[in-house]
Amino acid sequence: MKNQRVLAMFSSFVAVVMLGGCATAESPPTFPDPQSTTLTGGTFVNVDNLRNVGPGLTKDQMYDLLGPPHFHEWFVGGHVWNYLFDFRRGNEVVTCQYQVQFDSHMKVSGTYWRDPSCAGFLEPTTLTASAPVASETAPVEQFTLQSDTLFSFDQSSLDSMLPEGKAKLDKAIEQIKTREGVNEITVVGYTDRIGPAAVNERLSLARANTVRAYLIAHGLDGSVIHTQGAGSSQPISHCPDGTSRAVIACLQPDRRVSIVVVKG
Repeated sequence: MKNQRVLAMFSSFVAVVMLGGCATAESPPTFPDPQSTTLTGGTFVNVDNLRNVGPGLTKDQMYDLLGPPHFHEWFVGGHVWNYLFDFRRGNEVVTCQYQVQFDSHMKVSGTYWRDPSCAGFLEPTTLTASAPVASETAPVEQFTLQSDTLFSFDQSSLDSMLPEGKAKLDKAIEQIKTREGVNEITVVGYTDRIGPAAVNERLSLARANTVRAYLIAHGLDGSVIHTQGAGSSQPISHCPDGTSRAVIACLQPDRRVSIVVVKG
């Protein structure tokens, strides 16, 4: 009788593994309920390790970088790993869902954020890194807005700005106005890698200039607002090659405009 119970338990386990092994990557990705994680809440991830995740890595390499998945996906043959990562933003802890998809050779084919704005936590703080050590200026606020919500496709004019993007800019302006002693605001436009580099640079700068004009029109001092167009030179996503709909969706975090506020 005891042996029969053991055999039944083993058979159930094998069935679960076989069913799980049939799981395949989906595009667009679907994310599990965060309450179903094997953890209690998220974990603080090593951001440098997370930046090194990219197409072609094996599961062993992924395990070394990020550890095992945080959901019930630790089985042979699974093509999707999901994580729940915590990040600090001031005194606030932000929890983000992150998904890694594997191809038929069990190598990373793409990575996705449930909330694309979470990719901003991977951005290097290079805009103020070149400041002299003796300088007392320091960034007091950084806003990262997705270009997909700011502008219509391939557009950069004020007329092409979308209502959702304007609403987010309005909130950013309200916060900036509460800061005293602001002496520099840098607006940087970024694009994804699709398209000629020269075109991307022009588009990113044009969008940054439009955002600058919007800030000035809503009461901020234009003499302290500067713009840059970085084009596709500073990607923060790790996506497969190609221009499929899934790849374009994966590249969304790269299409962004950042506003860095500095005070003396």
